[in-house]
Amino acid sequence: MHFLAYALSLEQADLTGARSVHEVRDRLKSFLDREKPAAGEWVSGRGWNHELFGDPRIFTRDDLDDLVPSNPVILSRVCGHVAVLNSRALEILGITADSRFSGGVVDLDDTGRPTGVIRETAVEWAHSRTPNPDGDKLRRLVARAGAAAAAAGLTSIHSDDLGSVGGGWGAILDLYLGLDGEGKMPVRITEQLLLRNRAALDRFLASGWRTGDGSPAFHIGPLKILTDGSMGGRTAFLREEYSDMPGVYGVPIYTAGELNDLVWTAHSAGMQVALHAIGDGALDMCLDALEKARERNLRKARHYIVHCQTGDMEQYHRMARLGVGAAIQPPFVPSDRPMAVRRIGEDRARRGYAWKTLLDLGIFLSGGSDCPVETFDPLWGIYTAVTRKDRDGVPEGGWNPAQKLTVEEAVDLYTRGGAYVSFEEHRKGTLQAGKLADLVVLDRDIFSVPEEGIPAAKPVLTMMGGKVTFRDF
Repeated sequence: MHFLAYALSLEQADLTGARSVHEVRDRLKSFLDREKPAAGEWVSGRGWNHELFGDPRIFTRDDLDDLVPSNPVILSRVCGHVAVLNSRALEILGITADSRFSGGVVDLDDTGRPTGVIRETAVEWAHSRTPNPDGDKLRRLVARAGAAAAAAGLTSIHSDDLGSVGGGWGAILDLYLGLDGEGKMPVRITEQLLLRNRAALDRFLASGWRTGDGSPAFHIGPLKILTDGSMGGRTAFLREEYSDMPGVYGVPIYTAGELNDLVWTAHSAGMQVALHAIGDGALDMCLDALEKARERNLRKARHYIVHCQTGDMEQYHRMARLGVGAAIQPPFVPSDRPMAVRRIGEDRARRGYAWKTLLDLGIFLSGGSDCPVETFDPLWGIYTAVTRKDRDGVPEGGWNPAQKLTVEEAVDLYTRGGAYVSFEEHRKGTLQAGKLADLVVLDRDIFSVPEEGIPAAKPVLTMMGGKVTFRDF
């Protein structure tokens, strides 16, 4: 998940579930009326999804300028890979028709004018240049987010926070190490490090930090590498063109040479690597890079693919042979189903989201949410892994039911699987003598209730290290 992005979203315009551009505007206006931002203050929002609009176009600066003419505005799509800026934001950031971003896109209209829509690395660049909340406010937001996580039964998370606030990895470490030193970490965090290029990676490695360094409450996880974008934004990199936009294959963030170099540098330095790959073209590039690194230095590094949403049996067998795992997000199955079928067609879509196939091949898996893309409620994740249905029970029987998991397998994703990915199976992931007393008590037995009853289960007690972090009795 993206813990800091979720924390920051608590004070942003919530556009989740908006059914039209008109509703986006209404929600933004309500936010402005309530919050009354100062003149020139940045206005942020997130969660819009044009797939829900009757007219599935992405709105533009022209839909925002009359509503917010003088404050800069940045509104992120639900996936986080696409955003819309108003004219004032474009002006402040200096984004023009001539702006270029490696691995990013600035959309232009028919006249060559920026529409305000930006994609991939351009989004991260824009966010990095918006002001950070001050330290006290950020700590308050982290505390609020942590309380919500504990209420959902979470005790540990894997979080990619770089890009959520400016200042780079040093600012993230300062925040969490400070909280850890004060005994105020609201959940245990394995920090994924999104370092975009070789220079940034070299600077981090020179600092001496490596995967596993830290404490049980906060430690360094893998190098995170974004190799493509999102399917909803048509930036996931595919082998074959998008079914609903011929000639478009998505956006590979790196050349093969650049990716191979990043993976090898991290692998040879003792770092774990987590590679975001949604498209099957990106998955090919990731497996090529991992195989090359493995050939040069054979070590059990527990590298893994984040998302792994499209692929085929040849790729899955290759993952198993290379010992590469997958960090999957079961809630994407009901959320993505209609969109995925439109984007890549029924055949390719059915070959993806193949959780049971991956498990049967012996590939290690962990379950997540990509919050704030999806809710971080693990019970919803377990339900979607077991049923492959949405909240209305659609489709009947579940989408591609051969890929359903048992309740036991799904629970393992969110417990034992998460601990294994972070090399912590010796101290958490199961309830055993000598391990950390991290646990959640539910109001019902999800192993015996009908599967439709799983999302209705509620935590009544959450403990982290024997300390109560949430109770409802």
